[in-house]
Amino acid sequence: MNETCSYSRLRKRQREQNRRRLRNRRIKAILAGGLVFGIGAAATSAAWTDAEQATGSFKAGTFNIDLSVDGTNWNNTSTMTFNATGLYPGSKVYAPVFIRTTPDTSIDGELTVSSGGTGGTSGIAGSLVYKAVTASYSSGGFTCNASAFNSGADYVYGGASTTTNLSDKDHSGAGSRLVGQAGRSVRAYCFEVTLPTTTPSSAQGTSASNTWTFTATNKAPS
Repeated sequence: MNETCSYSRLRKRQREQNRRRLRNRRIKAILAGGLVFGIGAAATSAAWTDAEQATGSFKAGTFNIDLSVDGTNWNNTSTMTFNATGLYPGSKVYAPVFIRTTPDTSIDGELTVSSGGTGGTSGIAGSLVYKAVTASYSSGGFTCNASAFNSGADYVYGGASTTTNLSDKDHSGAGSRLVGQAGRSVRAYCFEVTLPTTTPSSAQGTSASNTWTFTATNKAPS
């Protein structure tokens, strides 16, 4: 009788343990399934993305100038035409220069002038003096003679009553604005060169030359 009761109790404990084991397995399986489901939901949520693109295009502008000594024929290197033979003390000679932006220029710039100097001070090279004025130009609207050098003129070198020595080197003249393609502009310059009345007799028969350089630098539109 006791053995039968002991065996029954043992079987009951075993069945109870088996039920607990089965229940624990089911709980673990449910938790594991919930964990996998949670990860899957998070991954699905992260996949909802969108992207848009915008493209910018860029092109450099151009800036170039042309030079003319008569306002008609344009190139990049010219010799100014002074009626400068047979100079005598007190004589004055004049010559124009015209600068414009080229047809393909698309941006504005600033134009400056520099003088190379006569390279010496002997003979007339050390005596010659000059002045220069500038103005905006339209065809036929600029005359380069004594009348251009009035008190209201825009002086690049010298002034109404002052001059600059032609022997001076790297003396930079004031800048002038150049407008690009939309309002393409032309600048006119008039140079007056004088052999002063104080020039010594030792200058007779001597000569001199000078080169003015026109430099254009692009600027932001005003």
